[in-house]
Amino acid sequence: MVRFGFVPRGAERAKETSLSIKRFAIALVKYGLLAVALVVTAGLSALTTMRVVLRTQEVVVPSLVGKPLPEAGALAARRRLVLRVEGRRNDPKLGRDLIVEQEPAAGSGIKRQRSIRVWVSLGPRRLMIPAVEGESVRSGRLLLEQAQVPVGRVIEVSDGAEEGTILQQHPPTGETDMLAAEGASLLVSRGPRNREFVMPDLIGRPALSVLEALRAASLKVTEVRYRSYPGAAAGLVLRQSPLSGYRVNPQTAISLDVSQSAP
Repeated sequence: MVRFGFVPRGAERAKETSLSIKRFAIALVKYGLLAVALVVTAGLSALTTMRVVLRTQEVVVPSLVGKPLPEAGALAARRRLVLRVEGRRNDPKLGRDLIVEQEPAAGSGIKRQRSIRVWVSLGPRRLMIPAVEGESVRSGRLLLEQAQVPVGRVIEVSDGAEEGTILQQHPPTGETDMLAAEGASLLVSRGPRNREFVMPDLIGRPALSVLEALRAASLKVTEVRYRSYPGAAAGLVLRQSPLSGYRVNPQTAISLDVSQSAP
């Protein structure tokens, strides 16, 4: 005997509703994940695009040091950069209106429309060099320091001038902008060369001519004694020290005995 089961109509509808809800939930999850994926992809794409745009807005800073101000301005303008002069100062190497320094440095990256700060040369500082030739080293240094001129090399040479006397200076007296990095140079006397002579025989010679000859040779006569000598004419050398044949130099003390008329 076959039996047929009977399912109430309300239960069948409830089952269909439950299946529909499950299908809807699954579809919602799928589309939700797809939407999230699309949002993430769009965000990454936007970020990449922004980076590319920012990179394309950066330019390389040109080298401006040593260039005239108008040329430096034109170079900056070509890269859509603004040149801003921060100040002017003297420079011993770069002429007037040339760029001495820049910031940022050449070769670095910078966004367009940004400023490059530069400092412009006024040229070498002009100095008034005082006259120091003939002065002592001490006095010459003081004069140069007062004129804000640094003293560089000091070279000593043997010379007839008094020891410590300035013989030459460089640069010469006057206004100049060509001063060496080490400053002014001075040539200074170290006094007469220490030459040696063989003492000649002075006995019997006229004292006046002997004294002139010794002084012309830069020899030092420290003492002249006058005394009477029988049979000798007045004014003749009677005795000398050192004796003939000895070596003498400008530091040797020479003494002479000279005849005088009998009282």
